[in-house]
Amino acid sequence: MPQQKPDSRRTERVSFARQQRRQANEFSHAVWEMVRDRRMLDEKFRREYPLGPYTLDFVCADLKLNLEVDGEEHFTDEGRRHDLVRDTYVKQMGFEVIRIPGYRAIQDWDSVRNEIAGVIRKLRAKNPSPPIPLLPTNPEVP
Repeated sequence: MPQQKPDSRRTERVSFARQQRRQANEFSHAVWEMVRDRRMLDEKFRREYPLGPYTLDFVCADLKLNLEVDGEEHFTDEGRRHDLVRDTYVKQMGFEVIRIPGYRAIQDWDSVRNEIAGVIRKLRAKNPSPPIPLLPTNPEVP
């Protein structure tokens, strides 16, 4: 079987995601500390999650929840336009988007945490997990 060449676009995206993780600011670190290791209602979050042409800050793939931590560049006219286009795309892909102004992650930690938890509860209620079926019993086994 011939060996496949690595997808250069995928390699670039992985490299970009790693760079973003290394350069994360204190705001992103604060949110990551809230959600990492299933700390947020036992949901799995991933950092720098690729979706189409974008890389999302923090994603719970099971719930299709995207947390975006906004720094000062997001509060410019150009930043707002970019975020509008990006959020439209992400929502069309079925994701809920929460935008968190970075300063809130530091100054109002409990409120941000409660907001995220509330959205998780809402998404769980909207799409509850199917019940786990019981295994059939085998009458021939003692």
